[in-house]
Amino acid sequence: MKLLSIIIPCYNADKTLANTLNSVKEQSNKNLEIIIVNDGSTDNTLQIANKYASIDVRFKVVSQNNAGVSVARNTGLSMASGDYIMFLDADDNYTTPFAIQNMCNQLEKTHADMCVCNFTHPCFEQHLKPGIYDLTNHEQFLCFFQDFFAFGVPWNKLIKRDCITEWFEPNIKFNEDELFNLDNLHNIKKVVVVDEVYHNYYCAPYNPNMPASAVNSIYSQKEFWKNKSTIWHLGMKNHDYRINSLKKFFPEMLEELKYVRSFDFFFWDFFLMAKNRVKEEYVFETCKSIFKTELFQNTLKAKELYGLKLKEISDDEIKEFVKFAYIAFIDIKTNNKKLSMYKVFLGLFTLNFYEIVQEINSCDILSQSATEQKNLISAESYYVNALLELNKIENNA
Repeated sequence: MKLLSIIIPCYNADKTLANTLNSVKEQSNKNLEIIIVNDGSTDNTLQIANKYASIDVRFKVVSQNNAGVSVARNTGLSMASGDYIMFLDADDNYTTPFAIQNMCNQLEKTHADMCVCNFTHPCFEQHLKPGIYDLTNHEQFLCFFQDFFAFGVPWNKLIKRDCITEWFEPNIKFNEDELFNLDNLHNIKKVVVVDEVYHNYYCAPYNPNMPASAVNSIYSQKEFWKNKSTIWHLGMKNHDYRINSLKKFFPEMLEELKYVRSFDFFFWDFFLMAKNRVKEEYVFETCKSIFKTELFQNTLKAKELYGLKLKEISDDEIKEFVKFAYIAFIDIKTNNKKLSMYKVFLGLFTLNFYEIVQEINSCDILSQSATEQKNLISAESYYVNALLELNKIENNA
């Protein structure tokens, strides 16, 4: 059985670390090397890590001065001797003792380079269907790349060590994981995606004194949409790095890929604002400010490559989208409706801002949504249609 290295960066994680390490310790796959990198913690993180290392030789602890998660993960990579690599955050955990073994089995059974599992998260979701994706196939590559949580995050993945040739960029403090995956994507030829939920992503409640809630604190600032520090703007600070990586590793696909993340991050911003119950008028101001940027305008126009035509967009259309998207988010979350939030948002986005002008290209997620919405062929498309119809009835009453 091949050795698996699990890299866990830690910074002031004494409230959650034991739960994380217990979920690793209880895994049925015992051929593990667990590397805990203490990134200059000032609480009891190091003591907890050392306790586990003292009773289980598989746990290895290294401490460094606080340098950020990228440097901590690179430290772990430099120590890793496993054939496979997994990253785990110090406040997350595996949902079952069989998570790692099942993912290893899938990787070996399919001869894939990476296995991706599903996860729990209060805002985000993975919409990529389970199966095997041949990344040498153009359409399958695009389907994989356009799902940020199948592609971009590090913690729901089991990767062959040989596929990691580029390390985390130490000078990037936000969204460093997506850029790491992008830099190494050219090494990965086959991915197996499983629908089982093996990873539990923990979201710390907002606390201005805790780094874990720094993202949420953005939305507590006065007129935060003006300071360009929301999720979309933070993500777009890395746009040039992203473009350079695409030019280096995927020059022939640059036009198809360069605006994918600038589209994704718009939804990130919306989901987080809705989760934090930010006032609808502030959500509108945030969305409007993003729509006005040249980058997002180029992003919207890029979707015309896939059979869509961008409409003239006024502030009223943006406000209409925000209204229904906000209603949908609260309704689906409050009532635990078994609908893909992302697909509902895509449906509303399509109806508000685009029209179909030619045969749709199935590679693009927004174009797929336009087809579903036009033909009402998914539960989400029915939901969007019913939501808009109900509004018409109320307005005419």
